[in-house]
Amino acid sequence: MAKNLQITPLGGLGGIGKNMTVYEYGRNMIVVDCGVMFPANDMYGIDLVLPDFEYVIKNQDRLRGIFLTHGHMDHIGGLPYLLQQIKAPIYGRPLTLGLVQKQLAEKDLLHKAEFHVLDKDGHQDIGPFRISPFAVAHSIPDAVGFVIETPVGKIVHTGDYKLDETPAGGYTTDLAALRELTQDGVLAMLGDSTNADKPGRTETEQVVRETLDRLFTQAKGQRIIIATFSSLLARLQEVLSLAQKHGRKVALTGRSLVESVELARELGYLQVPEGLIVDTNARIRPGKMVIIATGSQGEPRSALNRMADGSHRQVQVKQGDTIMISGGTSPGNEEDVNRMINKLFERGANVIYGAMAALHVSGHGSQGDMRAMLETVAPRYLIAVHGESRHLYLHRQLAQEAGIPPERSFILKEGLPWISDGQKAWTGKAMPMADVWVDGRLIGEIGEVVMHDRQQLSQDGFIVALIPVNKKQQLVGEPQIVSRGFAHLDEGSELLAASRKEIKRQVKKGNPDLRRALEEFFYRMTQSRPVVLPQYIQV
Repeated sequence: MAKNLQITPLGGLGGIGKNMTVYEYGRNMIVVDCGVMFPANDMYGIDLVLPDFEYVIKNQDRLRGIFLTHGHMDHIGGLPYLLQQIKAPIYGRPLTLGLVQKQLAEKDLLHKAEFHVLDKDGHQDIGPFRISPFAVAHSIPDAVGFVIETPVGKIVHTGDYKLDETPAGGYTTDLAALRELTQDGVLAMLGDSTNADKPGRTETEQVVRETLDRLFTQAKGQRIIIATFSSLLARLQEVLSLAQKHGRKVALTGRSLVESVELARELGYLQVPEGLIVDTNARIRPGKMVIIATGSQGEPRSALNRMADGSHRQVQVKQGDTIMISGGTSPGNEEDVNRMINKLFERGANVIYGAMAALHVSGHGSQGDMRAMLETVAPRYLIAVHGESRHLYLHRQLAQEAGIPPERSFILKEGLPWISDGQKAWTGKAMPMADVWVDGRLIGEIGEVVMHDRQQLSQDGFIVALIPVNKKQQLVGEPQIVSRGFAHLDEGSELLAASRKEIKRQVKKGNPDLRRALEEFFYRMTQSRPVVLPQYIQV
C-alpha cells in the first residue's frame, strides 16, 4: 500500500502569527517553524498565543527535526515552550539559530535542542525528506524558503518573502535557485498570503533609506529618535550607516534591541564602525545624536512609550526632537500607537509616522510578487498559508488567475491535514485544536471560562457580597457589598439598599445558586452584568 504525504498546519491560518506546519510521511515527521502570535485587544492579561503542540508532543518519537525559515517571533517564538516538553534537532541559518539560542538560554533550555546550520546552497536529508533552502528577501537577514522533496513530489514552502531587487543588505529572493530546484515540477506550494489584498509590488527597502536620508538632513541641529522593530536588522543597518554619514553618534534603548544588535554584530550581519554606538547617558550635542528605540507598536513597556509617558530613566523627550516611527502598525495596535504619538506631540516633539513619509515598507510580497512566485513555481496545488481568512481567499483568486483552478487551491483550517499520493490531493480528518494562552508563568491554564470572566470584568466590573451567617446558615447581620469597576454603592444608595434586601430574600429561601440570582437582579436593576461573588462568613 502506497504511503501518502500529509501536511498539517498547526498555526498561521486565520490570523497573523504562530506559524507552524507539520510534514509527515510514514513514520517520519518534520516541522517547519514554531511561532507565537501576539494577543488581540480583548485577550485581557494574555502575553502570547501559542499553537496547540499536543500532536507534536504525542508523536515526538517520529519527529526528525524542526526547520526554521527566519528569526521573527511569529516563526521561532514558540520554541522555548515546545522544548519544555520535548527534545528536538533544530535546523536554520546562523542568525536564526543565534536568535533561538538566546531565547532558550534565558529559559535554561539549550540542552533540549541540537542545532544544525543549513547551507543556503545545500540540502539536508532526513528520512524520506530532502530539504533545500533558498534565499528570500524579507525584513531580516538569513530568511529562507524551503523546497521539500518527498516520495510523492516536491513541496515549496515559501516562508515570508518579497521580490525586492534592491534590498538593504543585499538579501534578494533567489528565483534562479528556486527554478533550478523545481525544474522537474512541483506538487504543491505553501505560499505566504499576508499582502494578498495589496495591488502591485511591495516597495523596495531603498525607498525607506532615501526617506531617512532626507529626514536626517532636515533635522540638522535636532536630536533624532527612531523607533523600529528590534528584529528589523536591515533598517537598523540603514540608520547606523546614515548616522555615520551625517556625523552623528548612536545610542540604543530597549532590551530586545540591544540584544539583537549585539548578536547581529557578533555574527557579522551588522556593520558598525568603531565608536559609533555610545551610551544613552553620553554627553553629546542633540544635533549629533541618534537614539534608536523599541516601541514602534506602542507597547506599554517599550522604550518609546516610556519616553512618551515621561518615565524613561535615561531619555526625556524635549522640544524640537525629531521622532520617526519606522515600522508599520500591526492590526490591533492602532489605538496604542496613536495614544503614544499624541503624548509625544504634547511633549514638543516633531513626530513623523505612517502616511506622512515612506518610513516603512512591508517584508511581504504584494499581489505582483505573489503572481511572480506562482508563475515561477507553477505548482499543481496551492495551499494558502500565513494570513487572515481574507488573505487566504484572495491568494486563491490570484492562483486561479495563474491557471490553478479552485479545486486545486486549498484553504485549510488549523489542524486540518492536506493529503496527497502524488496524483491527487484531499483533506483528512481535522484534529481538535485550541489556542494556548500564556499569562506570565501560566501556560495553557487560562481557558475560555477565565477569559470570559476577564472580558466581563473589563466591561461591567465585579461585586463581592459578604454575607454573615451562623452555623445553621441563617443570616445574622447586615450583608456588606464591595464593588470595583461597577457603580459606586455608598450607604445612601438606593441600589445598595435594594441589593441588601435581595440578598436577604435569597438567603432566607435557601437559594442554592445565589450567584446567578444576584447577577440576574443586578441586570434587572442596571442593565449591566457585573461578576458577582457571594461569600458566606460564619460568625
